[in-house]
Amino acid sequence: MRNIMISVITVIIMIGVNFGLARVFGWNFIDFSLFVGLACTFIIRYFTSTGGLTSNMVRVQTQAITGIKVEEEKQTFKPTYAYYTALVYTAVSFIGIIIYYREYFL
Repeated sequence: MRNIMISVITVIIMIGVNFGLARVFGWNFIDFSLFVGLACTFIIRYFTSTGGLTSNMVRVQTQAITGIKVEEEKQTFKPTYAYYTALVYTAVSFIGIIIYYREYFL
């Protein structure tokens, strides 16, 4: 039940951001859907992974200041339901854009 609520909240937030951007810029809802999906997917991945560039930068700074060697943390990522939801939203919006603008692409 918790995972379903996380997915529903993720979709509501993404639709809200998408709707807000469409209203502010005066464009169609579908025009921002792919970009909102991609942005949310990258944001969720960045904040739920461990290790990586930012962790290494902090580790190197800590070593430089203290002189104590700190173990390097391996980069890991465990996908969450919010991440999968953002991926599905991105895929659906991509298909929707292709259908909506099919005459432009053909």
